[in-house]
Amino acid sequence: MTPRPTPATLTLVLALIAQAIMAGLTVGFAGPVDPLRDPVSDYAWHHGGRFLFTLAVLLLLAAAVTLAVAARLAALPLPPRVIVLFGLWAAGLVVVAVFPSNVSAADPTTSGSIHRAGGAVLFASLPSAAWALSIRLRSEARWLGVAPLVRRGAVAGVVTATAFGVAQVVGWLPAGLLERLALLAEFLIIATVATAARRGVDAGMPAGDAATAPVARRADR
Repeated sequence: MTPRPTPATLTLVLALIAQAIMAGLTVGFAGPVDPLRDPVSDYAWHHGGRFLFTLAVLLLLAAAVTLAVAARLAALPLPPRVIVLFGLWAAGLVVVAVFPSNVSAADPTTSGSIHRAGGAVLFASLPSAAWALSIRLRSEARWLGVAPLVRRGAVAGVVTATAFGVAQVVGWLPAGLLERLALLAEFLIIATVATAARRGVDAGMPAGDAATAPVARRADR
C-alpha cells in the first residue's frame, strides 16, 4: 500500500509547482513582459497568462493551508506574532489574486493600488514570520537542528524583499528581476519551514511532548 503524502511533503509539492509555473511564465512571456523590469502580475494581461498566474497564487494559498497543518502536527512553537504575520501573508496572496494590477503604471486604478498593497504585505510578512520563528526555534533543544535552516530562508526573504522595495523608489534598479528573486526566496522560506516540520514529525515528537524542554528562555523578539 502506497503511503499517503504528509502535509509537509504536500506543501513542498504545491509550492514547487507554483514556482515552476512562475518560471514558465517568465520564459514563455519573455518578449511582451520584460523579466528585468516588468512585474509578474503583467502576465495576467496576456492570453493564457491570467489563468496560469492565478493558478500559481492559488497553489501557494493551498501550500499555506497544508503548511499550517504540518506545523501543527509537528508542534512547531508558533508565537502569536508568527501566526499573525503568516495570516497576513495568506491575506496578501488573496488580495493579489482577487484584485488585478494596473495595465500600465501610467494609468493607475483602485484595483491596481490594492493589488500593489497586497503584494507589499506578502513580501514583507512571510520573511518576518520566518525570522521570528527561527528565533523561537533556537530557544528549544528539539528544534536546534532546524533553526539555522529556517533562519537562512528568512535572511534570503528579508534581503530580496528589501531590495525589491528599494527598487520601487530607485528607478534604475531591475524591479522585475528583484521581484522574481523575492518570490524565489518566498518559496525557499516555505520549503525550509515545511522541512523543519517534516523532520519534527519524522523524529517522532508529537504535539505536547513533555521532553521538549527549552535550552534558554530567550525573549521572543
